[in-house]
Amino acid sequence: MRVGTYRRVSTEMQREDGVSLQTQDERLNAFIQSQGWALVEDYADEGYSAKNMDRPALKRLIEDIKRQKIDVVLVYRLDRFVRSVSDLHHLLQVMDKHDVKFKSCTEVFDTTSATGRMFITIIATLAQWERETIAERVFDNMLHRSEQGKRNGAPAPYGYTLEDGILTPDENEATWVRYIFQKYKTNGSQNIAKYLNVRGIRTKKGEVWSDYSVRYILKNPIYAGYVRWNLRSAAKGKNTETVIAKYEQKNFEPLIPKSDWDDIQELMKERSFMAFRSDNHYPFSSIAKCEECGHSFTGAFKKRKSGGVHRFYKCAGRFRTGTCKVTVIAEEAIEKAFLETMYFSMYDEKEYLAEKEPEIDAQQIQKELVHIEGKKARIKELYVDGDIAKEDYKKKIAELQERENDLLLQLETEDVKASEEEVRMWISSVKANWNTLSYESKKAAVHAIFRSMTIRVIEPPKVGKVAAPPVVEIVNFKLR
Repeated sequence: MRVGTYRRVSTEMQREDGVSLQTQDERLNAFIQSQGWALVEDYADEGYSAKNMDRPALKRLIEDIKRQKIDVVLVYRLDRFVRSVSDLHHLLQVMDKHDVKFKSCTEVFDTTSATGRMFITIIATLAQWERETIAERVFDNMLHRSEQGKRNGAPAPYGYTLEDGILTPDENEATWVRYIFQKYKTNGSQNIAKYLNVRGIRTKKGEVWSDYSVRYILKNPIYAGYVRWNLRSAAKGKNTETVIAKYEQKNFEPLIPKSDWDDIQELMKERSFMAFRSDNHYPFSSIAKCEECGHSFTGAFKKRKSGGVHRFYKCAGRFRTGTCKVTVIAEEAIEKAFLETMYFSMYDEKEYLAEKEPEIDAQQIQKELVHIEGKKARIKELYVDGDIAKEDYKKKIAELQERENDLLLQLETEDVKASEEEVRMWISSVKANWNTLSYESKKAAVHAIFRSMTIRVIEPPKVGKVAAPPVVEIVNFKLR
């Protein structure tokens, strides 16, 4: 009898369960010897799921069956070969048409009779039903836990501790959560972050507060008694979420009334709309970095009493976290330093180009993010199929989530690649046309070439009661 053996593993983690490709090979060869058969070909798919037949070795096996190169298909176990009942039917029909038998070395199957084919189909149907039932059970269990106010594996948010899976208020942190919600009615998130940092209050991870971390608190429905479940971060920074809320059950204690939380959401929408309408064309926003603390400078403006607008930049380290002493600097001061650097040059064009660093490929990052989402879905499928243990599942998901977070951070500023010729043309163009460019064009030009520039702010000593404006220097930069 000419035998073709088929082996498959989904992940390397299956080696721990004793179903590695090598283990399957040893068992299959021992069975062949015991039967006095001859091995003609071995077909192995490593890293492929059995959810469909899109597997290179399996496709090759089917072609060899049609060419009548083998008499028997031998597998270690049915689930190594196929999981779908419809796929099994198709493969059995192909084998039957070409007079090829199917055999498992660990299960008793006889496909030469109608009864045997019916028996193997029943086994496959039961296995598929079990997998689908487990998947539904996992989803229902997570949904049920959310409805009960229980967490689905996430750490306790700021203001709470976890005791036997139930959220319990941390009175010290809860005080500051209530403060944040109360203060936001009359203050901005930046002022709240600064207030907390000055008093030595830190986040759950021991980090300083920022306007982002304050807004994250304000947006979280957990504080009003709602369990947020299935929160996902997309590549463009948007969040899609399923919020499961049964406030009336009171399985954990809300820190604020639901009406207050709803009011804050409306207030945040209003402020967000106002911010969206403001003039945000600041050429050096996010590109300019503070030498003192490393935070970015962000642009802002204030209307003058005499008319017109005063445009300036402020360090996020001072105005968002309160951890930096660098003062506000006028936009003209940064522009002056920028143009002096361009004209008189601490760096000429060659040195600019020499400073250019390898670019982060935003498109490649997007592809990797999609790949990670696919791997997460696949690992969940493996867990549901019973191919990996719960501990391995949790560990692998945590690793992928950490990598996903790192990639999302890299995409905070959209990267644009530029060739050396493009850089030269841009430098020449900027030198000639800077004063005639619109703010939008200035920003587009700066962000297209520069990844960052480090700003040094020197405050001259006071002469009498009048303070001289700070001196701004560009001490370092990185090109895209």
